[in-house]
Amino acid sequence: MRIVLVGGGVEPIPPTGYGGTERFIADLVAALRTSGHDAVVVNQVRHRRMRDEYPFAWQLPRLLRAERYDVVHANSPVVGNRLAGKGIPFVYTSHSRHWYFRDRWSHRWGYWLERRAVRRATAPVALTEPLARTMERAVGTTRRPIAVIPFGVDAVRFHPDWARRSGTVALGVGVVAPFKRWELAAAALRGTGFRFVLVGPTPDAAYAERVRASGDAVEITGELPPEELARRFAESDLLVHPSRVELLSGAVVQGLASGLPVLGGPAVQGAVEDGKTGWVVPDDDPHRFVQGLQDRARGLAGTPELRRQMGDAARASAEARYSWPRVVEQYVAVYSAVAGHSTA
Repeated sequence: MRIVLVGGGVEPIPPTGYGGTERFIADLVAALRTSGHDAVVVNQVRHRRMRDEYPFAWQLPRLLRAERYDVVHANSPVVGNRLAGKGIPFVYTSHSRHWYFRDRWSHRWGYWLERRAVRRATAPVALTEPLARTMERAVGTTRRPIAVIPFGVDAVRFHPDWARRSGTVALGVGVVAPFKRWELAAAALRGTGFRFVLVGPTPDAAYAERVRASGDAVEITGELPPEELARRFAESDLLVHPSRVELLSGAVVQGLASGLPVLGGPAVQGAVEDGKTGWVVPDDDPHRFVQGLQDRARGLAGTPELRRQMGDAARASAEARYSWPRVVEQYVAVYSAVAGHSTA
């Protein structure tokens, strides 16, 4: 089967920096090829501006005419709606926070595009069960039931290095921006015995200083090369993910594969098995959220056997639920159902 995975025309694939959707596409292409399928990427980057998605989507039908394919898989709403407008069947995976977070007009516009793309997709895909339910409520009838297929993780690359763990490192991974609420994680780790290591692009220097000031032992590394990032996961003892809004965090899945207990709010629900692979702390009140994270962190800091027990459970959960062969199997089932409708 030949699958064309379409980028958004904004960032390269694989990404050279921060880009969760682009990383997903690159990893899925590699996993499909490993499984014996013919997968290619169609993507053209101009100036790496968000509005570049529109001219890219406009020329996409012409680009597809040069491709032989059985299935087209879109991952952004502008692209999905352009394909629908030209009568090209497509699988659509939604990666947007706009299902939950819409505080500006641009977010509301994105939400409208998302609903329209899901409604018009030949086969829509959600990353989690809670997102699928949200999409169903917002969209209503879709051409096929919304499939639930998560991100995959390379469980060879992301693995625990128990011998190098000190029991003192709490890791955070993601863009250092206010919507991630890293300042709450820093505050929660005060006095727990953990130092907070935060890895990710840092576009807002003032916010980064606010995060540092919120904790008593905070290191912000900036973005790291892939090999160094995997090493940080392997050698840490705990993953903290305080984001309020998340569909399915790649960092959380990588943390589970690395044998890290995960602490977070309702945004990690579904990925984290509460009390088994980490804890989901209610976040309706910031002060109670910080206190809840702190209580759980203190318990892990003082109990190495609990860290190992939860880490082993996290690793097993990632291998069973998020391994790329498992994810590819689910996508191929969707592709097979759609392939008969392809016009290529």
